[in-house]
Amino acid sequence: MLAALALSANVYAQEESTLDIGRFAVAGYGDVTFVDAKNENSSIESRFVPIFLFQLSEKIHIESELEFSIGENGETVVEMEYADIHYFLNDNTTITAGKFLLPFGQFGPNLHPSWINKLPAVPGIYGHGGNGSLTPLIPVMSDKGVNVRNVFKVGQGKLFTDFYMVSGPREEAVVVGGAGVPGGHGSIPEVAFEAAKGDNNGKQAYGGRVAYAFLPSVEVGYSFYSGAYSDDGKLNYSANAIDVNWITSFATVRGEIINTETDFIDPLDGEQDLFKRGGWYLQGSWQMRQLGKEVFNPVELIVRYSELNDALAGKRWTLGVDYWLEASAALKFAYENTKLEDGDIDNRIFVQLAFGF
Repeated sequence: MLAALALSANVYAQEESTLDIGRFAVAGYGDVTFVDAKNENSSIESRFVPIFLFQLSEKIHIESELEFSIGENGETVVEMEYADIHYFLNDNTTITAGKFLLPFGQFGPNLHPSWINKLPAVPGIYGHGGNGSLTPLIPVMSDKGVNVRNVFKVGQGKLFTDFYMVSGPREEAVVVGGAGVPGGHGSIPEVAFEAAKGDNNGKQAYGGRVAYAFLPSVEVGYSFYSGAYSDDGKLNYSANAIDVNWITSFATVRGEIINTETDFIDPLDGEQDLFKRGGWYLQGSWQMRQLGKEVFNPVELIVRYSELNDALAGKRWTLGVDYWLEASAALKFAYENTKLEDGDIDNRIFVQLAFGF
C-alpha cells in the first residue's frame, strides 16, 4: 500500500536497522495541539505514543502501541492502541494475531498518526480524538482477532489483500436519536468498536480490504466489515468503503467513500429497521518546494473537504499549512469550517506541533 510505504520509510526502517543490532526498538510519535473553537472554550491537548518493536526471530515480530494523554480531570490516561504478533509465513503472506488496527480504508491503519496526518484534525467521516460538531460515520477501528495479509505482483503493479476475523462490535448503553432518525423521533443504539474483555454475543465480525497499486503513484482499495453488535446477536452492523490514493513527488490526492448500515428496533412499532449513513472526504496537498526557491522548501499546503449525507448531515472544509521542521516533525496551522444540516456553523482554528521518532 502506497501510504503504508511512506510510514515504513520512517518507522519500519528504524525497526529493521535497530533490530539487526539488538532485536528491540522504540519508535512512535506525539503532538501538542491548540484548538480555538467558536462555540467552546479553547484547549491545549498533548499526547505521547510510543511503539515497541521486538524481533523474536526472522519470522516472528511483535509490536505494541501505547497512548499517554491527559484526562478531563488532569489524570494520566493510558490506552493500548494495539498489541499483536506477526508471523511471516512466506514472502507473500503475513499472519497477525492480537489486538490490531483493522485494515479498513486508508486513514485508520496508515494515516491517522498525527505526524503522518497532514492536518491537525481528522476527516469529518472519522471519529478519532474528537471530531467537533459532526457525528462521524466510523472510528479508527481496532479489535482482537486474526488477520491474514497477502501481497502479490500482478502485471505492472501489486495486489494487496487483508482478511480478518475479530470479536466484533457491541451495543453501548448510550443512544442517539432525533427527528431525522428512522421512525421520525425514535432512537438507535450507539455501536462501539473498541476491543473489550470477552465478547457480548459470541458472534465474530468479519472484514477485509482488497487493493491494487498501479505503481508507482496510484492505489485503489475496497474495504468491508460486518458483525452482530446486540447482546442477542440478532442486530448487525456493516460498513464498506472505497479509497483512492495518488502520490507524486510534490503532491498527493486521497479520498474515501464510506457507507454504513445499522440494524435497530424501531421503538414506535417494535419492528426491526435499518439506519443507513454515508459520507466521503477528499484531500489534496502540495509541497511548495516545487517552486524551486529555498525559502519554500519546508512549506506544504493542504485542503480537505468532508461531507456526511444522511439524517445527521454536515459539510466541512479544512485548510492547512504545514511547516516541516524536520523530516518527521511539523508545525501545522489549520482553519476548519463546518456547516450542519440544521444550519449551525462551527469554526475552529488549530495549531499543532507533531513529531515522529
